[in-house]
Amino acid sequence: MKPVFLILFFLTNIFPIQNNFGTIEIIISEISSDEGVIQVLIFDQEKGWPESLEDAWKMATIPIENGIAKQTLTDVPPGKYAITVFHDHDEDGEIRKNRIGYPLDNFGFSNNPSLLFGVPSFEKCSQKVNPGKATRFEIELR
Repeated sequence: MKPVFLILFFLTNIFPIQNNFGTIEIIISEISSDEGVIQVLIFDQEKGWPESLEDAWKMATIPIENGIAKQTLTDVPPGKYAITVFHDHDEDGEIRKNRIGYPLDNFGFSNNPSLLFGVPSFEKCSQKVNPGKATRFEIELR
C-alpha cells in the first residue's frame, strides 16, 4: 500500500492535475436600490437568447447589498457565454414590460452593448471562458 501512495504522490506533484473548467464572475454595480434581487440568465448558445428559460445554460438569483450584486460560478465548461440580467424589485422572477414589450425593470447584457438597434446578438454579448481562468462579466443596468 505504501508504494502505491508514494507513486500517486509523486505523479500528482510532477504532473499537476489540470483544471478543465473555468470560472465566471458576475458583477452588477450602481444598482438604484437594494430592494429585490438581480435575476440572471446565462447562455452558452445562441438558441433562446436572451429570454428563454428552457434554453439558458444556467439561471441565478443574486442578492443586492449596498448597490452591488455579485456572484462567482465555478466549474464552468470552456466555451462562449453571454449573460442577461434584470432588477427584480418584487422578486416574482418575471421582468415587467410595457404594452409594446419594452422592459419596465432595469436590465442589462454582458459586454454592455448599444441598444440603439434593438436586442443585441449573442455574439455581441458573449465572452470566452477558458479552462483554469476566471472571466469577469461587469454588467451595467439600463
